[in-house]
Amino acid sequence: MKLFDDFGRRLPSKDDRVFNDKPSFYYKLNQPKIDYNLILQKAKKYNLCSKDLSLSTFESKAKTLLEQLKKNNDYAQITSGVHIPFIYHNSNENTDIGANLEDQILPALKDSFTEKFPDAHFKAVLQSDSVLRNNVSVSPDSGYDVFLKESTKGVIGWYFPQVFQEFDIDSQRSQLIKLPEISDIKICLSGGMDIGAAVISTPDLLIDKNNYTPILCMSGLMHSDERLILILKAYGPHMEFWCMTQMLSKHTTQVSEQWTGGLTFYYNF
Repeated sequence: MKLFDDFGRRLPSKDDRVFNDKPSFYYKLNQPKIDYNLILQKAKKYNLCSKDLSLSTFESKAKTLLEQLKKNNDYAQITSGVHIPFIYHNSNENTDIGANLEDQILPALKDSFTEKFPDAHFKAVLQSDSVLRNNVSVSPDSGYDVFLKESTKGVIGWYFPQVFQEFDIDSQRSQLIKLPEISDIKICLSGGMDIGAAVISTPDLLIDKNNYTPILCMSGLMHSDERLILILKAYGPHMEFWCMTQMLSKHTTQVSEQWTGGLTFYYNF
């Protein structure tokens, strides 16, 4: 059975809640130029990996992983979509996910983005007086618990941001258990640390003068207030992180043309 379309988007089932069965891609990302050396430099600068990780190791492992996906019958089509390599090593002893976002990921996103775009801003918006510290956990069945565990050793991976374009959050979170495993490669629903690492190293991903870009949902993570979700988005020439409500009414969650969720494929360096 075909799992992904020719744009690398997951083909929805009747159980999935989506804005359109076939997305318009009115909100879209352009494939960024992949500069392994620059990505490694950024990763080292913002403490996403050890200083002794070599360019040859990073580039070789990233390219090998991508080639494995291209040769896999289940996942080959996903590589037609936008894909960004990243490196992430969480050497912080603090296991609080919200604290890690506040103390490492968001400050690095801000610094990397404003270095690239000095006339623009990066800011974090926490709706409903929400707090990240001690309030963020892993979404069940997302595989993100394994990603966090492996990241303490260091991971190299690929983030595919538009796999779940126009899927609502619950439908994104139900996908991983429906997808086949790949030998020697780990898979998770994309969350804050892998998306953060990818965008820190590719800070222009969401900035496009010619197109509207989608909202990147960090669906591998969840807030203690289940009404809230974590997202990264462009606001004109600016970039913003939001902890925001997904509720249209008291009992109805939003499904949006602008939302997208991702899959992350990775292994240890």
